[in-house]
Amino acid sequence: MREELRDFSRYIIYQRRLSDKTREVYSSEAERYLVYLASQGRDIDGTDADDVEAYIMQRRSEGAGERTEGRILSSLRAFYRYIIFRGGAEGNPAELIDKPREKEHLPRVISVEEVDRLLDSFPKDDILSRRDYTLFELIYSSGMRISEAVALDVSSYRKDDGVVSVIGKRDKERLVFIGESARNALDIYLADVRPRLVANPRETALFLNRRGGRITRQAAHKRFHEAVGRIGLDATIHTLRHSFASHMIENGADIRSVQEMLGHSDVRTTQIYTHLDTSSLLAFFDRYSPLGDADE
Repeated sequence: MREELRDFSRYIIYQRRLSDKTREVYSSEAERYLVYLASQGRDIDGTDADDVEAYIMQRRSEGAGERTEGRILSSLRAFYRYIIFRGGAEGNPAELIDKPREKEHLPRVISVEEVDRLLDSFPKDDILSRRDYTLFELIYSSGMRISEAVALDVSSYRKDDGVVSVIGKRDKERLVFIGESARNALDIYLADVRPRLVANPRETALFLNRRGGRITRQAAHKRFHEAVGRIGLDATIHTLRHSFASHMIENGADIRSVQEMLGHSDVRTTQIYTHLDTSSLLAFFDRYSPLGDADE
């Protein structure tokens, strides 16, 4: 089993080129499935759709919800692709099982006024606060993920074009345009803040920690949590990304353009923000329309 899982992990990395987080999830689910098969006296090479369905039913009886079931099925589909790759099966039985329909979970967003209040809360006389302001302004202005932002190098910012080169999931590069506020913040940061943080002139990272090295995602999350706590705002760094997308849609941006800016491979992932926009319009209608309830 260990050898099988080790080879599957290598397959994910070198053949599928999936992220480390996805590899961990898929490997963990594959291991649980192999343990289940062993308890049933089954070998992976002789399994079929009934085995997959029975396993999912067992996990459901143990409390797995729709989202977990979807993750299990995605993992097993990938695992069976590996089994086919190594010559152990001709078909993928997990492909014969339909994914459960998940309940739609709308992402948390904050208003433009709340974003402004957050960004205005960073002291201008503190070097780390000025770095934090620039980092979070950039994320809101571009919609990039925190992992993408902390991975930026100085060379990622193309000042003359007003764009940032971002390396997203699966090492895909995309160019994102940033607003005037973010450009101004970056220019000031590069001229006055980063030079006071950098310890090694060969350091390429754009955003630096107090010791002069690249800031980590965990440190950025901690600083953001402290900032929103000071002003009593319920938000995470990812809320800035959600808010960017929602505000773009509200202001008439094309869904395909937002998809490109966010780096979504599937436009269906981006379409959830159109639902957010519809929800806000409905709330507005309910509040002000003469066709609403008389008590309102």
